[in-house]
Formats: sequence, C-alpha cells, structure tokens
Amino acid sequence: MVYRSTLKSNVQVSSSQIIDFLKQKKLYHSDNGIENISTNIASLNDSNSSSISWVSNTFVDLKDLNSNILIVPKEFSNNLQDRSVIFTHNPKLAIVLIINNFFMDFSTKTYIHPSAQIDESAKIGNNCIINENVVIGANSVIGDNVTIYPNVTIFNDTIISNNCVINANCSIGQEGFGYIKDLEEEYIQFPHLGRVIIKENVEIGANCSIDRGALSDTIIGHSTKIGNHCIITHNVQIGTNCLLPGKVGISGSATIGNNVYLGADCGISNCVTIGDNAIIGEFAFIRKDVPANKMMVSLSAFEKRDYVKVMKRLKS
Repeated sequence: MVYRSTLKSNVQVSSSQIIDFLKQKKLYHSDNGIENISTNIASLNDSNSSSISWVSNTFVDLKDLNSNILIVPKEFSNNLQDRSVIFTHNPKLAIVLIINNFFMDFSTKTYIHPSAQIDESAKIGNNCIINENVVIGANSVIGDNVTIYPNVTIFNDTIISNNCVINANCSIGQEGFGYIKDLEEEYIQFPHLGRVIIKENVEIGANCSIDRGALSDTIIGHSTKIGNHCIITHNVQIGTNCLLPGKVGISGSATIGNNVYLGADCGISNCVTIGDNAIIGEFAFIRKDVPANKMMVSLSAFEKRDYVKVMKRLKS
C-alpha cells in the first residue's frame, strides 16, 4: 500500500529554522533566544532530549519535559533556561505545519496498484495514488492529487475533485435506499439517475457509504472532513468546511450548510436543513430544521427512574 505521505528519516531541524518558518506563516510571536537542534516530534510524555513538543495552554506541568524545543502559546510563562521556547499565536496549528514541512514527504507521483480495476472511460488526474482492489466505474472523474486507499468502490459517473482522500472500504455512488410500491403492492426501486460530486480538499474516513442522487446529485462541499462509518444517502447536500467526526447518518435530501459540525453518532432526518455554523451534539437526532448558528444537544444517559422524571418535566 502507498500512503499520501511518509515520515522522513534523518531529519535535523534547528530552532532558528522553525522560527523563520513560523514567521513566514505569520504564527510567530517571540522566543527565548536559545538555539537547539531536534530530530523528532514527540508528546510531552514521550519527549526526549532531541525532540520538539508543544503545549496548548499555560497550565501544563513541565517537570518531566525532556524536549529541547518547545512550542507554546504567547501567554506562556517562560521559566525554561536550557530549552528553546518558541511563542506562537496558535501552537496546535504551528506544530501541524512544522511536522508537514520538516518531517513529512508527500507523494508527487502517480501510483496505480495492478489489482485496481478502472473502467477505460474513467479519467484519472495527475499525481494520484490508487491502492489495492480499488474499483472505479465508467465515466467517473478523479482529479489531481487524489489518494484512494484499498478496497474502495467508486460507481459510475462519480466526480472526485482535486486533493481528496478516500480511506479504505468506502462505497461511493451506489444507488440509495429508495422504494415505492407498485400496483401489486410490491416494492420497486426508485431510479437513481444522479451522481455523487465530491469537491476539492475533502477527506472521507474508512467504511463510509455515500449514495448517488435520485434525480439530483449528492454533493460534498469543499474542504469538508468526514470521519469513519458515516452514511450519506441520496440527494444530500453538504456545504464547505463541515466536520462529521464519525458514525453520522444523514437521510435523503437533507441539506447541511457551511461550517457545520455534526457530532459523532448523530442522525439527520429526511429533508431537514441545517443552517450555516450550526453545531449538532453527539447522539442527537434532528427531525426539524436547525437555523444558522444554533447549537443542538442530546440528553446524557440517566438511570431509568431519573429519565422518566426528566421526560415528564419536559412534556409538562
């Protein structure tokens, strides 16, 4: 299997290199003027004398810190005299960019595993990675810099735009669960003539299912990130920059706005609209439209007798 990125070996990076890099990214605030060289990234608990670590707040106990370079928030109180301390506006973003820039190799070559089955009418962009047992159906379009991990099936007419990542065992573009009774009262499938369109910079977790549209398209918006075991059914429209951490179920023809957060294990009912910037808590089931900027939460677990009391109060 080929990964979209791999860890470099024999890396050496100095605190001054990191400072220059963070200045370019407009994340640098200040430093304590101590120069060090590191060869690896580590958490505080796993740190060693040649590692880079980071903290996100000012209340962290550093008594067991071994790293010689530390990325901290600008409010951090510096009492470290033998370590390089770099103050930044956003430590978490800083450490992500540092890792990607200094420690990771990103693939720039097309790789297609021999076991992949790609229809001759499908179009594959540049610098794509297509791993073992991937199936890509007729007239599908795969953009540039797309990574598809093993055992993914992409059905006919699907469009996956540039810089997307599709993790293992996903099924994208199959017919959805739509049935109607005929004159003999037997169920027949409602025809699914639409497509799945996945916009740029989308990442889809493992074991996800995304149905093609019935008469319109199923669309996943730019830079949306979808976790493992999510189910997105026919005609669903998801906007830009949405987060679905995992086990989210979205029923047919639902519309999800931009910058929406759907908590793990939540469910969205048919034809519901979730407004921009809304937050849906874990395990919530949404049956009605949610306006923009609203937060919806679900109940925590109760003992049965307490649950009955709560429900009585809610009904009254």
